[in-house]
Amino acid sequence: MLRLLLAAALLASPLFAATAARAQDMLSGSLIEALQAIEKPELGGVFTYVGTQNAPRAFADLIARDKKAMKRYTDKLMKDFKAAGGLTAWDHEVCATLVNHYAGGADMPGISRPDKKRLKALNDCVLSPVMELHDIVSRRNK
Repeated sequence: MLRLLLAAALLASPLFAATAARAQDMLSGSLIEALQAIEKPELGGVFTYVGTQNAPRAFADLIARDKKAMKRYTDKLMKDFKAAGGLTAWDHEVCATLVNHYAGGADMPGISRPDKKRLKALNDCVLSPVMELHDIVSRRNK
């Protein structure tokens, strides 16, 4: 009975609620790999404040403003696609965000259209099959 009361008290405590909410704010493996690919892993701390659902769009905005980061990220995606035959859902969302942005007529300050090779790579990524990250990593290392 005492254990049941202690468990109920723990579940009702604000500390448990804060810890549970914090666990939902963990970075996805795809984001960590993407930050590593663009050689900016230190931005992981910033992305903890963005939120899981908005992270792909925030990352797309980040690489849209940095041509070197765009090149590195699309190169990583093309290597993963060649090795595994697909990409993660997170990568799909990043690419779809970029394709939709570049397809629209409105230009944003600081963002220029990538070359045709990069646009084709982004389109190909959107059309690729969706796979789990662990499948891609295991096939990448073969």
